[in-house]
Amino acid sequence: MSDIPGLLLIAHGTRDPRGAQEMDELVAHLRARHPAPVGHAWLEEFAAPDAADAAAELVAQGAHGLVTVPLLTLGAGHAKTDVPAELAAIRARLPGLPTAHARVLGLHERLFALARARVAAVAGADRARDPREALLVVTSGSSDPDANGDLWKAARFLAEGTGHRWCDAAFAGVTWPRADLALRRLAAAGATRVVLFSWSLLAGLLEQRVAGWAAEVADETGLAIVDAGRFGPDPAVADVVLARYHEALAGDARMNCDLCAYRLPLPGLEDRVAAPSAGGTGAAVTGRT
Repeated sequence: MSDIPGLLLIAHGTRDPRGAQEMDELVAHLRARHPAPVGHAWLEEFAAPDAADAAAELVAQGAHGLVTVPLLTLGAGHAKTDVPAELAAIRARLPGLPTAHARVLGLHERLFALARARVAAVAGADRARDPREALLVVTSGSSDPDANGDLWKAARFLAEGTGHRWCDAAFAGVTWPRADLALRRLAAAGATRVVLFSWSLLAGLLEQRVAGWAAEVADETGLAIVDAGRFGPDPAVADVVLARYHEALAGDARMNCDLCAYRLPLPGLEDRVAAPSAGGTGAAVTGRT
């Protein structure tokens, strides 16, 4: 068996069976590209396997070391508290196993290239856009201002690449603005068409919620809304996973922490400063994503 470490994806759980199927497709892409065992785990208790069980299975398959990659788009609470708890469980279950941990997929250039292709597939590749056509980028939402701010950066950067000169960002829940409010504001401001792109990896119920809102707003306002989809289990996503894997092996798994609520006393979140993560010496921050 190769001495190359195995690869373990750690993802948010989903109750949508399409999401589980898409995870299997992504793992298949990775196994075709990676010479060591590849597996996946879920953060939510309703989905199996958890990280410790998945890691033990990879060791049983011959992995002599492990790199864990959070299959998350943005560095919110799941990345900062829930994933460290899973890493602690792996260390307790498999003491002595060499491990390294990668950063979230984040705002990787390959993801932007894939997002541009998704938008072009429904809105055309011509960058001479109708000024009344807006781009709306959505994701699940978090109480972490740093992660929420990254979505606005993603929306603006994507718009720069697609030719849109009108863009916005919104969320499926937890924080503001909700996607339905953003769509209504765009309609009230004079948009005649909105290209909707979900900054998400796998199918899930939150994405279905946004689709329902889009249908409601279209019926109410006459606004044309075209769905550009999400990243999905695309080979390009597998490439980004492997890029993060190799960063971790090289000791270059950096995360942007300049505006992290666990480092700065952000308004309303002062109690998070220096709070231990779930993988540290204290309890997890509960009820937050």
